[in-house]
Amino acid sequence: MPAIAFVLVMDLGIEFVPFVTPDLKRKILFYLIIPFTIYFPLSFLVMLRLSKNVSSFKVHTRKERVPLYIGTFIFYLAAYIFARSLTFSLPILVYSMMLGGVISLFLTTVITLKWKISAHAIGISGVLGTLFATGEHIATYFYVIGDNPVFWPIINVTLLTGAISSSRLSLNAHTPAQIYAGLMVGFLSLYLPIKFLIVI
Repeated sequence: MPAIAFVLVMDLGIEFVPFVTPDLKRKILFYLIIPFTIYFPLSFLVMLRLSKNVSSFKVHTRKERVPLYIGTFIFYLAAYIFARSLTFSLPILVYSMMLGGVISLFLTTVITLKWKISAHAIGISGVLGTLFATGEHIATYFYVIGDNPVFWPIINVTLLTGAISSSRLSLNAHTPAQIYAGLMVGFLSLYLPIKFLIVI
């Protein structure tokens, strides 16, 4: 989901400070976002499966999800620390997005220790929170809400959020409370750091 959020925001056609060239966007995506948020977590899941620490790649049970979430949290945190240690600066928005991802994984892990929460809902609503916060930052440049470049991505991701949440319910993978909690955690974890441009 972080890769989706990054691509959506970086392709809005808006300027960032400092300016991000297309080449730098690709490097951030392929050397930072994709490895730390997709490749490494998936590799860790495969390792957990081969070592029989999880019974299935679907990771149905709450207890089996905990080590996966802890590992993924470590990868997200490593990505953030690595980004902050670069010799050049990235836009504050990018740091805030990454910090939001770290917060989201931390909360997911802590909650999962006691209760099963929908990671699907957390992930997709995090994308939605990212778009809402970004849209608010650039809203003053557009007189008509439909002219804001995040308008249609928000509409599309909102529909996708509904579809994913509904599918998780129809599959009996989660209760409504677990879905609603996931939506709230995911949205706020990304929306608040980006809205207030929080960087540590």
